[in-house]
Amino acid sequence: MTVTRTSITAPRPDGTSIDFEAIDVDLGSLRVQLLTLGAAIRTVEVPDAQGVLGHVHLHLPTPADHADPSRNPHLGGTLGRYANRIARARFTLDGIEYRLDANKDGNTLHGGTRGFDRCVWNVVDIVDDDDLATITMELTSPDGDMGFPGTVTAQATYEISTDSITMDYFAVTDALTVISMANHGYWNLAGSSSVSAHFLQVPASRRLVTDDTGIPEGVDDVADTLFDLRDSKHLAPIIESTGGLDTCYLPDGDGLRVVAELAAPGVGRRMRVSSDAPGLQVYTGNGLATPFEVHQSVSLEAQRAPDAPNQPELGECLLRPGDRYTATTILEFSNA
Repeated sequence: MTVTRTSITAPRPDGTSIDFEAIDVDLGSLRVQLLTLGAAIRTVEVPDAQGVLGHVHLHLPTPADHADPSRNPHLGGTLGRYANRIARARFTLDGIEYRLDANKDGNTLHGGTRGFDRCVWNVVDIVDDDDLATITMELTSPDGDMGFPGTVTAQATYEISTDSITMDYFAVTDALTVISMANHGYWNLAGSSSVSAHFLQVPASRRLVTDDTGIPEGVDDVADTLFDLRDSKHLAPIIESTGGLDTCYLPDGDGLRVVAELAAPGVGRRMRVSSDAPGLQVYTGNGLATPFEVHQSVSLEAQRAPDAPNQPELGECLLRPGDRYTATTILEFSNA
């Protein structure tokens, strides 16, 4: 195994520049490149049925390209402070209304214009064992950052083995706040222009129903609907019928459990997702633009419920001083 670090200086659209690092991990049967910009996954290469390594995660041509938000739709980034949407870019805690950065349809999406995945994280530790690399990055989000209360110290740890990537998230705060961290991967196990030939299974009996801006309006059973993925389903007819998925499932069970399985039988690759998060946003790249194709990927974002800061009945979202926020997601790769 080899782990290498490369310094990158990239131009920003406003004419300034940004410095960050690329961290490459090569375990032979699994190759991963991380970016300290957004504590992000940039590339993942895994073998197909013939043992040939190929890219399974969407990425821009160079690491520097990822510094341009207009070209980078949160590719593989660590989302925060709050993954997904908060309605009307505001919420109230202890009688105080907090107004956030409104960056999508009048709502706050993925923490705002400069959410966690748009910030440069610091590398605090790299452990390089024979068959396991552990990389920990840290970010301090100050009080008032994108309108959120409290100074939050967050960590994202990647454990990369010969056939898996484990993502552990941790955060503490000095004042009551809300938090939901998640990875926004863009997966295509075939390296193709569309994921329509993929099969997806999500063991969830329920999903959130949303308005046309993605804000939850209720919870529905998936039985007898196009959204029932409790058995592995071919994505082509689902994409054709729905125009593509962008919905938050509530996977059955509690704690660390399997929440999704994506397969590309044509090339012999499979990815199993396990998480302790209560929700899983499934997004089939409906809004992807050049250099990508619409429906070229599947995002499987394990997270807390969108808009829970305004709808506490959807589940826990608070972080209090003295408490620790933790979340774990595991990606396991195998042959389909």
